[in-house]
Amino acid sequence: MTTEGADIRYQAAGSAAAPVDERTDIITGEGVGLVLPTVALGTRIISALIDYTLYLLIGGLAWYGLQRVWEPENMAQAATWITTTLMVWAVGLPFLVQWLTRGSSLGRLLTSTRTVRYDGGTITMRHALTRAVAGLFDIHLTLGALGSVVIASTARSQRTGDMLAGTIVVTWPRRYRGPQLLAVHPLLDRWARIAMISPVPGPLSIAARDYLRTAKAMTPERRFERARDLAAALEPFTAPAPPRGTDPDAFILTVLSLREAADYRAASDTMRRQMRTEERLAALPYSVEHQGQSVRQG
Repeated sequence: MTTEGADIRYQAAGSAAAPVDERTDIITGEGVGLVLPTVALGTRIISALIDYTLYLLIGGLAWYGLQRVWEPENMAQAATWITTTLMVWAVGLPFLVQWLTRGSSLGRLLTSTRTVRYDGGTITMRHALTRAVAGLFDIHLTLGALGSVVIASTARSQRTGDMLAGTIVVTWPRRYRGPQLLAVHPLLDRWARIAMISPVPGPLSIAARDYLRTAKAMTPERRFERARDLAAALEPFTAPAPPRGTDPDAFILTVLSLREAADYRAASDTMRRQMRTEERLAALPYSVEHQGQSVRQG
């Protein structure tokens, strides 16, 4: 990716597009802020299709098995049997799956999503039951139309069942990939020696790290636009500004690396001060020890 001829004082050259993806801010019970990506309507539809394909298979096998062992004697029994079977299939089966898997399912697993509480915690029986009962209206009676409209019109992509239960659906990685090691880009080595990097807001830092991880999969045009927007958002936190003509990728990588190093040094200094304070508090003052020796000698 080249930026020749571009005025890479990013504030002047960057676009006004928001550099941070649409996300969900979660405050845990310990007061810790989490930033998790929201799940778009299309992903939720794919997840639901996978789940209900499995549910139809299970329901069909159960229906076949029941017909083999018992047949209703009259229309009243047949109506009761059909109603009970449909309720178990439409409510009981999704409830059991969500409750036993703590907010997951086959569709959730394949789409790397998960249902969690507002504070990011694992859902309970109450949450699973509320979502399953509301699914009668969100999914079954309206063929998914009501749920789709509500998901598309809410800020957190929630359907009615989510709002009633107090849950959200977020992206959930299948496995932990480990920390991403960052280093100063060679093109900005001289600038990095004198640059001062202020603390970067959490959502912006996460967006920049996400970009570095996924940049290779982007088209050249999309990659340049995204890098320019992120560089424009990061530039106010740097002093002095990067040299003109700096590659946005190199600038983003260097800023995150310098900020990471500064945060590590600050955390290390804080830990050392705490250890020294604890050592001083654990040791008796000289005057007290001296007085104790004088009393014993007397």
